[in-house]
Amino acid sequence: MIVAGLTIVVIAIALFILSFFVNDRFEKIESDLEQLSISTMQETYQLKKKVNVLEEELLQEDYKFSDTFHDTLEN
Repeated sequence: MIVAGLTIVVIAIALFILSFFVNDRFEKIESDLEQLSISTMQETYQLKKKVNVLEEELLQEDYKFSDTFHDTLEN
């Protein structure tokens, strides 16, 4: 019984020490996920900027059209 307990403790200590030297499988996954998140945020920012530019252009065209239409109605 003592031999079995001692064997389990030795195996536990060996696995504990070994765990510090083994590469973490989740480290690469975490890095990839972080990179994906950054890329997504950058793309979202660029798309929002483009949408804002398009909205401004549409508002300017709409304003010009309404002025032209209003002037046409007055004449």
